[in-house]
Amino acid sequence: MTNSHDESGRALEDFLAEAEEIVEKLNTDLVTLSDCADSGECDPDLLNAIFRGSHSLKGLAGMFGFSDIQLIAHNLENLLDSLRLGKVALSPEVMNVLFDSMELLGAVVRGLGGGDDHSAAIADAVARLNACASAEPIAGESPLQKLGIPERILNSLTEYEEHRLLENVKKGRTIYSIHASFSLMSFDQDLGEISEALKGAGEVVSTLPSASATPESMIDFEILYGTELDRDGVATLVDRENVDIAAFGAAAAPAAPAPATATATTAVSAPAPAPTVAPAASAVVPVAGGEEMTAKSMSRTVRVDIGKLDELMNIVGELVLSHSTISALATRMRLEGFSSLAIELGKAAKGLERKLTELQKGVMEIRMIPVGQLFEKLARIVRKVSREQGKKVDLRMFGADTELDKLIIEDISDPMVHIVRNAIDHGLEPPEERVAAGKPERGTIRLSSYQKGNHVVIEVAEDGRGINIEKVKKKALEKGLIKSLEGITDRDALDFIFLPGFSTTDKVSELSGRGVGMDVVKNNIAAVSGMVDIDSEFGRGTRVIITLPITLAIIKALLVTTAGRSYAIPITSVLETILASEADIDTVERKEVYQLRQTTLPLVRLERFFGVARQTPPSGEFYVVVVGVAEKRLGIIVDDLTGQQDIVIKSLGDMFKGYRGISGAADLGDQRTILVLDVGGIIGEAFRSGG
Repeated sequence: MTNSHDESGRALEDFLAEAEEIVEKLNTDLVTLSDCADSGECDPDLLNAIFRGSHSLKGLAGMFGFSDIQLIAHNLENLLDSLRLGKVALSPEVMNVLFDSMELLGAVVRGLGGGDDHSAAIADAVARLNACASAEPIAGESPLQKLGIPERILNSLTEYEEHRLLENVKKGRTIYSIHASFSLMSFDQDLGEISEALKGAGEVVSTLPSASATPESMIDFEILYGTELDRDGVATLVDRENVDIAAFGAAAAPAAPAPATATATTAVSAPAPAPTVAPAASAVVPVAGGEEMTAKSMSRTVRVDIGKLDELMNIVGELVLSHSTISALATRMRLEGFSSLAIELGKAAKGLERKLTELQKGVMEIRMIPVGQLFEKLARIVRKVSREQGKKVDLRMFGADTELDKLIIEDISDPMVHIVRNAIDHGLEPPEERVAAGKPERGTIRLSSYQKGNHVVIEVAEDGRGINIEKVKKKALEKGLIKSLEGITDRDALDFIFLPGFSTTDKVSELSGRGVGMDVVKNNIAAVSGMVDIDSEFGRGTRVIITLPITLAIIKALLVTTAGRSYAIPITSVLETILASEADIDTVERKEVYQLRQTTLPLVRLERFFGVARQTPPSGEFYVVVVGVAEKRLGIIVDDLTGQQDIVIKSLGDMFKGYRGISGAADLGDQRTILVLDVGGIIGEAFRSGG
C-alpha cells in the first residue's frame, strides 16, 4: 500500500515542476511584451499566450489547494484580460505591475513548504493589479458600424475578436471577408494552410463556419482578415479555387475584375502585421480520413528529477571504480604468471570500459542544458533593474546554445544575477551622462558564452563608465592591503575587487558598490571549480569573464604525490608536465618561477601550499604540472606522477568549505580516498599571495 505522505510529496514535486515551468515561460514572454510595448507594436498572440499561462497556473494552483498562488494568478488574469480586450492601455506603469506580480509569483512558488509569509506582499500585489484593471477605459468612438460588415458577422464575434477588429481598423488596415469551401476529408489541414499564409502579412481576426449551397461533402468557412495588402496580394496568398474575397469600409469601392479565384478587393495602408487566429465556432465534424482516436502523446520528452540523475551518475561512478579494480587485478594476474586468465580478464575489462564510456556520455548528455535558459532569467533582471534605475539598456545575447551541467548552471545563477545587477546599477551611466560623454543614450549589456577546450566561458560586458584603476589602488592602500603602490600592476589592482568588503561608500565614484559582494561571487564560482576575472577600461566599460568546467560529475584526473600524500588534479586543467630539478628554478622578487619557452611560469610547491610536513628529504628531481584556467598559467611542483584515472568528485561538506584549493574528495579503485585539487582556487591564491 502506497504511503499517503509519499504521495503528497510527489504531488507537491509535480506541482512545483509544472508551476515553475509556467512561471519561467510567463517571465520570458513578459520581457518580449515589454519590448513590444516600448516599440508601440504588440503581438496579440503573445498577450494571449501570457493570459492563457496565468489561467493555467490559476487552475493548477486551485487543483492542489495553493490559495495564495491562485489569488495572484486570478487577479493577474483579470488585468491581462483587460489588456487583451483593449480596456487598459499597456503603459510602463502596467508593465511594472506585471513584472512585480510575476516576481512575487515565482517567490511564492519557490517558497512552498518553507513557511515564508508572503501575505502582505500578496495583498499589495492584488491591490495594484486591481487598480490597473479598473482604470478608465480607453476612450474612442467605435468605427465598426461604418465598415458595413454584415450584422450576422458582427453578432458572431467574441468581445476579444471585436477588439482585434477595432485595432486593425485604427491602424488603417483593410478588412476583408474571405469565404472558402473545403472538403470534409481535409478541411482542417487546408484551413490551417490558408490561415498560416494569411498570418504572414496581416491578422486573422476570426474564423467562422458559414452556411452555403456547396455539396454535402464540403464545409465553408468565413475568415475575417485585416492587412495592408491590396486585392491581388490577398488573392495571391489564398491562391485556390472556391474562394471569394470582399472588402469592407471605404476600401470596398468598385475595383478591377478579380481573378477566377477571388472577387473584388481594395487596399489600405497598414503597419507591420500582428498575427493571431481566433478559434473557430464549434461544429460537429467527422475525423478526417476516418482515423481512430488515440491516447498516444505527441511529445517524446519526459521530465526527470535532477536528484535521480545524480543518483544514476553516482552508480556510474561506482562502476568506473569497479572497472579500475578489475583492470588492476588483470595486471597483477599477468605479473604473477596467470597469463591466459589475465588476457581474458583484460579483454572483458576493455569491453566493460567501452560500455561504461557510452553510459557515462549518455547520462552526461541528459544533465546538460543550454546556457540560454539562464540568459532568459537574466533578461528579466536587466529589464527590472533598468526600469528601477531609470536607465535605457539594450541586452544582446550570444552563444545561448552552449551547454553546461544543470547543477553548475543552478549554482552560478545567483552570482550571475549579482554581476548583471552591478553592470546596470554601477557600470552603466544614466542617459544624460552617457550623452554628455558622447555615447549612445542606451547602454548595452552583452551576455555571451562559448566553449573553450573542456571549459565553458561566460562573459558579461557593458559599455559603461569602467573602473578607475587608480582609485582602486588608493583604496587598497587606505585599507592596508598593500604597503605601497610600487610594483602594483593594473591587473593586480583589479584582483583587489574580489577581496571581502572591498568597496567604497562614495556614491558618485566609478566604484560605487562595484566590489560589494564580489568576494561571494568569486567563492560561489570557485565552489564549482570555476574562475572569475575582470577586464575594464576606464570610460569604455567593464567585462566579467567566468570560466567553468562543463561538468563536475565524472572527470578524468591526473594522480600526483607530494610529501607522501596523493592528490588528484582534473585533467581538463592540465596543460603539460615537465621533469625538472632545483637548478631549473629561478627566483624573481622572492617568487619561484620557471622559464618555459620564452615565458616566465610562476610556481607553487603543493606541500607548502597545504602546509604539509615532509618526513623524508626531497629527491633531486621533481615534476612541474603546468595548469591553466582562463588566461592564467601556474606550475604546481609535485614529487611524482602516478597515472590517470576517472574519478567521481564527492563533496566534503560545509565543515571544509573554508579550505582553499580543495574542490572535494574521490574514492580510488584500491579503496583509497584522496583530495581533488581546485585548480582555479590554487591559481587565484598563488597569484594573490605570490606563491
